[in-house]
Amino acid sequence: MILFGTGGIRGIMREGEFDEKTVAVTSKGVAEYMKMKGLKKVLIAYDTRNNSETFAKLSASVFSGEGMEVYLFGEPVPTPVLSYGVRKLGMDMGIVITASHNPPEYNGYKVYTSNGVQAIPEVTDILTELVKQAWNQPINAVEKYTIVPQEFLDEYISDVSKVVNADLKGLKVVYSPLHGTGAKFVTRLLRMLGAEVIEVKEQMEHNGNFPTVKTPNPEDDRALVLLRKYMAEYNVDLGLATDPDADRVGVVFKDVRLTGNQVGVLLSKMLIDGYLESGRNKGMLVKTIVTTDMVRPLCEESGIKLFEVPTGFKFIGDLVEKHKELDFVFGFEESCGYLTGDLARDKDAVLACGLVAKAAVNFDLLDRMEELYKKYGYYLEKLINFDFKSVDQALDVYSKLKQTKAEGVKEVIDYSKGYNGVIPNDTLRLEFEGGRIFVRPSGTEPKMKAYVMVRADTKEHAISNLEQLENKIKSIVNEILAR
Repeated sequence: MILFGTGGIRGIMREGEFDEKTVAVTSKGVAEYMKMKGLKKVLIAYDTRNNSETFAKLSASVFSGEGMEVYLFGEPVPTPVLSYGVRKLGMDMGIVITASHNPPEYNGYKVYTSNGVQAIPEVTDILTELVKQAWNQPINAVEKYTIVPQEFLDEYISDVSKVVNADLKGLKVVYSPLHGTGAKFVTRLLRMLGAEVIEVKEQMEHNGNFPTVKTPNPEDDRALVLLRKYMAEYNVDLGLATDPDADRVGVVFKDVRLTGNQVGVLLSKMLIDGYLESGRNKGMLVKTIVTTDMVRPLCEESGIKLFEVPTGFKFIGDLVEKHKELDFVFGFEESCGYLTGDLARDKDAVLACGLVAKAAVNFDLLDRMEELYKKYGYYLEKLINFDFKSVDQALDVYSKLKQTKAEGVKEVIDYSKGYNGVIPNDTLRLEFEGGRIFVRPSGTEPKMKAYVMVRADTKEHAISNLEQLENKIKSIVNEILAR
């Protein structure tokens, strides 16, 4: 099981891993933190996964037993609605039971602080210790909590529609929630703004087994098979699919799946233009270090301050909260997470669906992308996943990469000591003539990720560089393993 990793705690639902005891003990640990800090009010949400509702009610009962004032959503809601709720209802903490886009046998537990940001390491480090202590403490559960009224969910959709601020009349969209929480929310938002929404019927029902997809991850083409089928059948250009807790969105346009980076660049351009038209000039854009650099020239030419943070949307939310003197224009990460405005402080796929639809009403997404490539250069990216025999082997390869003298590597930058204002984190950056590769170990699983990033003046040159660097990192890793 992963204890407070990039996205909270998660594990397979089986005895001794992610089970009722885990949820109860974690809730007890968080409640102890709240007592320590003099906090009282907690809001709890859950997604459509198997056991999520049971776990959420158990968590609520533990907090209540510890003397907290507990509020619970009465139905599965998107994760960003929890962040929004914590902020709007003045809560001290928030909890959401979700394993986001993981396979059906997983579930998880995320913790949010009063600003609506997922708890950052300085908080989760304390929580981890308190949860460890709670394993041996008595737990008193009292089934007493207040259900958040339905009207609050209506307010959220209404507030999001104001942030999107678009007339979508004439736009047709095929949409799938992949059996998750987006079903009610995205369809209502898009229809409220005037779009015609064609629902992927087989995937509208809440179902924690995700029976119609190989994976409920909208970054993966295997999740988008039915979406594409409907798009072809109804002759629709735009298709949107959100993951089970509706914080990520996959976008298909004219049968091309746009990457998280491409969608981020298109939305950055649209939102920067809109911001500049409003006459303001204190804007900021935030991205993770492993996300495309294509927004760099966009920000430079428009006077928008660009910030970079470690992987994990909590760092984006946290940085935005720490820079209230600037206007938050946009924040995004390559793994299909997007946010603007001040409603939530975690990635919001409901809002993102509205923004992508707004973009599609105003321009052809593929044509605009090509225009931007011609103007700023062809920035191409590829994620490579490495699997190892053990966590130790993965960490060993990672540590040896720090010292690599492989041919073509011009420099190795280690972010663990902090670099260029970015919070210290376990990431390496390998610089090459034709681009750069970011490498991140899982730390808790026998895996490692490599993000290959290139820029060239022509598409052919960029594709060639990308292939070369992909082959290069694979050969460097294989060489280390062969030693």
